[in-house]
Amino acid sequence: MGKKILLGTVVGAVVIFLVSFVWHEFTPFAEAGVKNLPHDDVLTAAMRLAISEPGWYMFPTMDLAKQNDSAEMKKYAEKFRRGPTGVLIYKPGGTDFNFPVLLAKQFVYGLLAALVVCVLLAMCSGSLAGYGQRVLFVALVATFPGLVTDLPYWSWYGFPGNFSASHFFEVLVTWTVTALVLAAVVKPSRA
Repeated sequence: MGKKILLGTVVGAVVIFLVSFVWHEFTPFAEAGVKNLPHDDVLTAAMRLAISEPGWYMFPTMDLAKQNDSAEMKKYAEKFRRGPTGVLIYKPGGTDFNFPVLLAKQFVYGLLAALVVCVLLAMCSGSLAGYGQRVLFVALVATFPGLVTDLPYWSWYGFPGNFSASHFFEVLVTWTVTALVLAAVVKPSRA
């Protein structure tokens, strides 16, 4: 079974990479909900003055030491209601944009994800004798990250609904196509 897992991992990573490429290059869904920041020169200049450390920033803010104070919570709720609200992932010094390195990292992430799914598929191979069962298993596993990440980010942090839905659908499509390959490779051994 080890060879099947290894083969499934490599072939799965290639399929994930190719399907993601098609999704991002040839469909309108990859950029759903993503917009350019208006007046970015003015806003980034203000950020350089106001924010010195990299991090994930949320606004509006409140003093977390006072989160149990009902008056502070009421003021925060009013700021939140009035808006704007949002999150900002920030690097004050910027970073180099190296597309080949980013693509290589993305392939490695797909490789690791394919390995995890192949191991799960192998562990369940006795219960998933049919090809269709194995495809469905992988497709169902693919819904997990969307349920625990995309939906909460939409709900808690206000990620755009079209962005969240598109990302969830991208993962589902990518992994369902990948499942068609993995189910053929990582299968129970004949008795």
